[in-house]
Amino acid sequence: PEFCGHSSTVRMAPLRLLSAALLLATGTHQAAAHGEAKGTRAELVLAHYAEDLSWVSQYTGKPNLDVTIYSKADDMPEIAGAASQPLPNVGRESHSFLHHIVSNYHRLADWTLFSQATPPSWGYLVGESANGHLNDNVSFDDYLRPFPQGRDSMF
Repeated sequence: PEFCGHSSTVRMAPLRLLSAALLLATGTHQAAAHGEAKGTRAELVLAHYAEDLSWVSQYTGKPNLDVTIYSKADDMPEIAGAASQPLPNVGRESHSFLHHIVSNYHRLADWTLFSQATPPSWGYLVGESANGHLNDNVSFDDYLRPFPQGRDSMF
């Protein structure tokens, strides 16, 4: 392909994709540098279509954690303590995540967890609608802990 008048070859290395949780540490990184996570604002951003959201209520109402649901379903989900926003049913979860980043660029949380709206569980089964996406010995709560051991990512 041509980019800015220069032809280039783009090579993609094979990736082992963990699609359940795409972490994006944003905002101030002072907490990460000092290993401090207290008072750090975190946000859970869910891409929803028809998934059961009953599991989400365990994360609403927690201090320093906002929950935002972008839904492409015909009927908007209502989860007490979570912000819900409709989106057109185009793209996939990456469309919802990019929409969140672009729309909130100047006010992103210090720690943002992007996830599909399926209930978190272990494993990945191709073609299964209830895929888990979590690694061994990792819980969904682990992904929500900002700056673990002072690092800016979970892994």
